[in-house]
Amino acid sequence: MSNKYFKFHFKNDKVDKSTSYDIKLNTFNDAMEFAYNKLDELNESSAGYRIIGIYEIMGYRKQQ
Repeated sequence: MSNKYFKFHFKNDKVDKSTSYDIKLNTFNDAMEFAYNKLDELNESSAGYRIIGIYEIMGYRKQQ
């Protein structure tokens, strides 16, 4: 489906930062793999990140 994407939210309470990503992926398994790989990457730069949300979005994404 061409109008499906996943939204990811990560938070780091130690440095009071959060970050989000919108990524076009095919399955929730792909989304979970992306989330844990991104979590490892974020924690390498600043320890303390955690996943606070993974959402499958079915609809058209507004481009900014």
